[in-house]
Amino acid sequence: MSGVAGRSGRKAFVPTQEQRRNVKLLVGLGIPQDKICLMVVNPQTEKPLDPKSLRKHFPSELEIGAAELHARISNFIVATIFGITPPAGTVAIHNQHVRGSLAMFFAETRMGWRKTAVNQEYVGGPPADKDVRQRLHDRLDRIAKSLRNEPASAAGQRVWREEAPV
Repeated sequence: MSGVAGRSGRKAFVPTQEQRRNVKLLVGLGIPQDKICLMVVNPQTEKPLDPKSLRKHFPSELEIGAAELHARISNFIVATIFGITPPAGTVAIHNQHVRGSLAMFFAETRMGWRKTAVNQEYVGGPPADKDVRQRLHDRLDRIAKSLRNEPASAAGQRVWREEAPV
């Protein structure tokens, strides 16, 4: 009892600005609400909040936390890609390799672009030289065989001759 007539119990929980910032950041990072509750402590009881109290006292932070963090990160990435001054409080990145990597990351995640193989014919990579040479010899043998079976109609017609492998 607080000692005042008509008033009993403890005071209502009032979140601090630091708690509000922390909850907004944790929501933006994708931390589940039950884990966020463990990190927000009621100073009167020195116990973590329960999920119902978290939703009651931090409704706007729970609603906009993810959107705000995504917007800040997107602004930083886009500013870095284009080489312009990033939002206040961040340092510009001048490394061209990092900027290119960020551009590829942004294109894949936000624009739906995908990396594709240049040569789709070879799934496991380019064939070994031995395979290419063997296929070339086989094809030339088929051509030579078909030329031997056909009668030579023109005097200047070339005929494939078997030579020693290169």
